[in-house]
Amino acid sequence: MARAAQIVAKACHWVRRNPGKWESLKAICRRLALEGELVQRGSIYERARQYGLDVRLCSQFRRDHNLWSVLTRFMAMERPSLLSAISFRVTPVDAVDLAAYWRDIVGPDEFVASSLEEARGIWDVQRGAR
Repeated sequence: MARAAQIVAKACHWVRRNPGKWESLKAICRRLALEGELVQRGSIYERARQYGLDVRLCSQFRRDHNLWSVLTRFMAMERPSLLSAISFRVTPVDAVDLAAYWRDIVGPDEFVASSLEEARGIWDVQRGAR
């Protein structure tokens, strides 16, 4: 659990230090999802190249699976519809209170869900699965 909390804190610190990159990353992921593409670390890198964005940003996610894993959870908590394009494995990070870490490190959030599990429930309702 301590290692998972460190990973979540690292991701939050990254967002706090890189708000513009965070917004760019979310924009790429939203665009991929709207186009019906899967959102994966490799596809982010390729899409950034296509749009002339700084691929150094995306190469960071290709190398650091833990950072990518946490950041995509935050994206799903903010916009549950991204679950149509992002899949998750259960990891120890899921036992960490992601929203609390975000508030403590980054500041106020725009999440509609307090966890990935809650985001899944919202997405199920939105797409009529429940």
